[in-house]
Amino acid sequence: MIAYVEGRVSKIYDDSVVVVTASGIGFQVYVPTTVLREAGHVGSEIFLNTYMQVREDGMFLYGFIEDEELEMFKDLITVSGVGPKAALSVLSALSPKDVVMAVLSGDIKTLTMAQGVGKKMAEKIVLFLKDKAEKASEGLDSGYGFGNENAEKGNRDAIMEAAQALNSLGFSMTEAMKTVNSVNAGEDATAEEIIKLALKKI
Repeated sequence: MIAYVEGRVSKIYDDSVVVVTASGIGFQVYVPTTVLREAGHVGSEIFLNTYMQVREDGMFLYGFIEDEELEMFKDLITVSGVGPKAALSVLSALSPKDVVMAVLSGDIKTLTMAQGVGKKMAEKIVLFLKDKAEKASEGLDSGYGFGNENAEKGNRDAIMEAAQALNSLGFSMTEAMKTVNSVNAGEDATAEEIIKLALKKI
């Protein structure tokens, strides 16, 4: 199992990069567009956390800058009907935290922003990843490396109520969740107080 690849970028394609290690071996690694932007240019140094998939037609490496992206990729490909290509597409359009928020709120529209991800696939992602997303939102060890700080303070009901209020104002549920989770609300903050703070940040 190849856990990571470190070296010099020798080629950049639309969906992958070729990384030449210090030993002179070149690995073609399939990556989301976020990594393509980080790769910069041919000749730059790069470190990628990788996942290796062995299939009948060959072995394929998928690489990510952040551990959270790798963990989300591995979870996405466990969803029925979601292959590596679709998982990379999701992570090209959304950060792992955005995916968690979309899953928590059942925000199908946001998930379908990813190229090649239709309504049915998005619904499957929500269904299959809901439990793990809930752990992430509660600050538990989900593998994603982050939690909902306000949820840890015990005011999850107020947060959700505030997010739903912003959603009714025209914001996507994912955007609403992201906003209310970014405010510095106290442990006993009401939904109304969270909404006021959130609106100041928009």
